[in-house]
Amino acid sequence: MAKRSIQSYENRFIVGDCAEVLKGFPPKSVDLVLTSPPYADQRDYGTESSSISPDDYVKWFTPKARQIYRVLKDNGSFVLNISDKVVDGYQHLYVFELVTHLCKRVGYHLVRDYIWYNPATPPNVFSRGGFGRTKKSHEYCFWFAKGSEWTFNLDPIRRPYGKDMQKFLQGKGKGNRADNIRPSTHNFNCEKVWTDNGGSDPGTVIEIGNTNSNDVFSKLCKERGIAHPARFPEKLAEFFILAGTMEGDLVLDPFSGSGTTAVSAARNQRRWIGIDANPDYCDLAAARMEIELRGDRDDA
Repeated sequence: MAKRSIQSYENRFIVGDCAEVLKGFPPKSVDLVLTSPPYADQRDYGTESSSISPDDYVKWFTPKARQIYRVLKDNGSFVLNISDKVVDGYQHLYVFELVTHLCKRVGYHLVRDYIWYNPATPPNVFSRGGFGRTKKSHEYCFWFAKGSEWTFNLDPIRRPYGKDMQKFLQGKGKGNRADNIRPSTHNFNCEKVWTDNGGSDPGTVIEIGNTNSNDVFSKLCKERGIAHPARFPEKLAEFFILAGTMEGDLVLDPFSGSGTTAVSAARNQRRWIGIDANPDYCDLAAARMEIELRGDRDDA
């Protein structure tokens, strides 16, 4: 397939299988890939190839992962949001098999594993207690790098300091260092004024409730009679876009679905590309983008 300039793909939603579409991209042209591919054998995403058995998931995803690797810049990152499922009474291992395969066979480096905790996860069949486990209220977000260096910005994702930390920032902690050893073995020098960095390191657990049911995209789905089974919140996409890119960088979502990654990228002055095999989803995402960004301009 002849390679086109990356500019010819920018700021568009493209219909097609991402493994094939990406073959037309020039190598080393994307700064960040952020995506949530179809869950294994769970939901109908409107295409014949969207329901994948857990046993076949690694094989199904590998050619897509190789194309993603090829189009990433040497300092680029790939963030994969994914969840697992229970099969024959046990939690299937395909998620962990995939992570191992991506590193051992495709060439990625695992930078950090993040947990997206959704406190709004509703009760489900496991909540009855008869299946020997609680409901699952988190998904995984694996951050992979292509090379030995990658873009990372801590300041935009810092959390506001808690009340206890405010005391240390003001030099108002009580006691001396020997009296302030935590059970974790961390100790705090309460006699000094701590540096104010504008917020704390957020850590690896990202708490965002996924509760939007009357937003722009939901209204578009209702108007057009099209259902979209799974959407992650825009704040989740924003976390990784702000942390993993600079303004003007190019963000790609090869399973763009409702367009959340693209909308967040555009809001934060990044270029973007969305790919999805379902043409209805691409149409909806494009309509959403037009409405939401028009709203941003109207508010400016």
